[in-house]
Amino acid sequence: MTRTYVAVDIGASSGRLMLANLVDSKLVMKEAHRFKNGFIHDKGHDRWNVDGLIKEILIGLSKIKKAGYQTLFWGSILGQLTMS
Repeated sequence: MTRTYVAVDIGASSGRLMLANLVDSKLVMKEAHRFKNGFIHDKGHDRWNVDGLIKEILIGLSKIKKAGYQTLFWGSILGQLTMS
């Protein structure tokens, strides 16, 4: 079974979900979803829009599922996510 890994990369102005797997001992990556990120002004402070980030991550995971991926490996070390 080929393992496909998903990474969530959140930067100051954008974020993305990347798919990765090993092909001939080389890491092959493909962008699955990209989204804008930025700060919101709330109660006198600039903050990340965490609700918006979660929404975009879920949109990205939905796109990945629609592309036919059912089991992904994720996490800071390793975890398994099965989408049904």
